[in-house]
Amino acid sequence: MNPMLHSISSQSLARLITALLFIAALAGSWDAWWHSAVGRETFWEPPHLLLYASTLFAISGGAYGWHVFRERVWKRLSIVLFLIPLSAPFDNLWHAIFGVEDLRSPFVIWSPPHLILIFALVGSFAMLLPIVKRDTDVYARPIFGAIAFASMLALLALVVSPLEPIGPWHLLGFWGAGFVAFVFVLLFLSAREWAAGFGGALLMIAFYTILFTAGSTPTDAIAPGVEIPPHDHPPAWLTIFSLLLPATAVEYGKRMPLWLQGIGGGALWSVLLYGFSSRFLEPEFQYGDADAFIAIFASILGGLCAGIAVQKLRRRFTTSV
Repeated sequence: MNPMLHSISSQSLARLITALLFIAALAGSWDAWWHSAVGRETFWEPPHLLLYASTLFAISGGAYGWHVFRERVWKRLSIVLFLIPLSAPFDNLWHAIFGVEDLRSPFVIWSPPHLILIFALVGSFAMLLPIVKRDTDVYARPIFGAIAFASMLALLALVVSPLEPIGPWHLLGFWGAGFVAFVFVLLFLSAREWAAGFGGALLMIAFYTILFTAGSTPTDAIAPGVEIPPHDHPPAWLTIFSLLLPATAVEYGKRMPLWLQGIGGGALWSVLLYGFSSRFLEPEFQYGDADAFIAIFASILGGLCAGIAVQKLRRRFTTSV
């Protein structure tokens, strides 16, 4: 075989694809902001172009890895990556049949083409993690691992966002906080376990902040005819702080049983977020102490379930190849 084909290592290629998919996730966050502030004018809007350009390069990298390294993980990665661009024509067809989703409907998140795109990205990051784990560069390994976990956190948080107690949908009321807590605590603990050292969860939150900021709800409409909904989300600084503190606690609490770490993570996150959010919301979205207690209790249960789940997966985190 031509030696030039081996001019890039498996780990270097994994770094490149991870970075490209992070850009795709960043473009997805930007797209959410764009739809809120500008609306959906055309398929060829800038967030879409960035999303599919970065994805195209990532797919090319995955196909190259499959061709050169002949490892099963590269084959699976290539197949999942191909699902990402396939969601685009499916999305256009979906809109042609059912129309553009109303921003007040959870199907703006849960439409089949959107879910295919989200889970294809999540699956791609998950398949890259074992390759990144083998990276011999002690600086690159934690950085690109954190990028992958942060991207999965942002994508999965988007999936459960219709269940958030505060926001435009809140389908399960304040009990929905348990599902959101499960996702956050699951990723806190998973990033910490995967890193096998201090800082995995905190570094993940640093990259997550970039994605979160790009997709934050706009305060002003840019295009005519676009309406910004009333202020129904907590301020960005409170959202990030409510993640930063439990992530720090997870880093320092690794000697405790994972189920107890999960409870602590869910409790800290929910007390900070739901204990203080109401005062920052518009009057019609403010809630009482009883609702806050329900959200905290549900989050503790969600954190407990996340701790148990990571306990079951611990061997995979420590021996992934």
